[in-house]
Amino acid sequence: MNHKIQSITLSKLKNHSALRNEFVIMPFDEFTTKMQCDSDSHFKNKFYTVFLFKNADGSLVIDNQEFDMKPLKFFFINYNQVYHFKDFLSSKGDVLMFTKSFYNYVYTGNKMIKSDTALNDVAPYLLLSEESTTDLFQTFEELKHEYSKNKLLRKEIICLLLKVLVLKYIRNSNKKNRIDRSVDHKREIVEKFSYLVNQHYKDLKTTSKYAEKLNLSANYLNALIKESLDISAGQMIKNRVILEAQRLLLHTTLSVTEISYELGFNDNSHFGKYFKSATKYSPNEYRILKTKDSYNDI
Repeated sequence: MNHKIQSITLSKLKNHSALRNEFVIMPFDEFTTKMQCDSDSHFKNKFYTVFLFKNADGSLVIDNQEFDMKPLKFFFINYNQVYHFKDFLSSKGDVLMFTKSFYNYVYTGNKMIKSDTALNDVAPYLLLSEESTTDLFQTFEELKHEYSKNKLLRKEIICLLLKVLVLKYIRNSNKKNRIDRSVDHKREIVEKFSYLVNQHYKDLKTTSKYAEKLNLSANYLNALIKESLDISAGQMIKNRVILEAQRLLLHTTLSVTEISYELGFNDNSHFGKYFKSATKYSPNEYRILKTKDSYNDI
């Protein structure tokens, strides 16, 4: 049977959160209502998702791997994984959803915390012991409490608590729970390309340069990345450059000219056009706007 896969962004959930479609917590029944879940509903999220079930029945299918839904069980859905619910009855719990940009809002170079490493191969589920149940739910309740308030440094605190929750999830995961992955040459190429982009985005900004390093044609590399990640190789490179530019604009006092050279651009004008084509704002406009938003969130 063919099912239509719905690509979901946080903005589609029409949540009124002041965190501007970057971080959302809602009860599971509200989530299923908004997503219009039924037996034919298949989803692909453009964000990370954690299901925390206090009471559940049925199963959750992630990329064709079926897992029982049980009380006190967590599930982690990565970007672009396809999933659907099967034979589920009324389930009680919460849904935590967040974007890569929000997870990286408080920047850290620690590889156990960065989204492009820590969250790449997270176990799809976690069945909690009595001890870990208390531990994880305590962190989650802190997250919910902070999310429900509108206090000073709210966004920063939520981001840090989210990192703590993710680290506790990873610590409590059993590696045997991971989805079986056969040795896949295409997947290996995608992972190598992702690694190279993180290493060389400052000096290499075209698909052809990465294709040379991988001994592939640019067209084949682009097609493979598009098939696996739903974006072109060029867009993936650009996203990484823009992410670093946004970090530097928001978290350093470097001038736009200094940032442009830091990111490997020969002149400020080229960097400005590059940045604006991705964000619709000039670097200075973006810095002013986001700084103003941070004050408004306080």
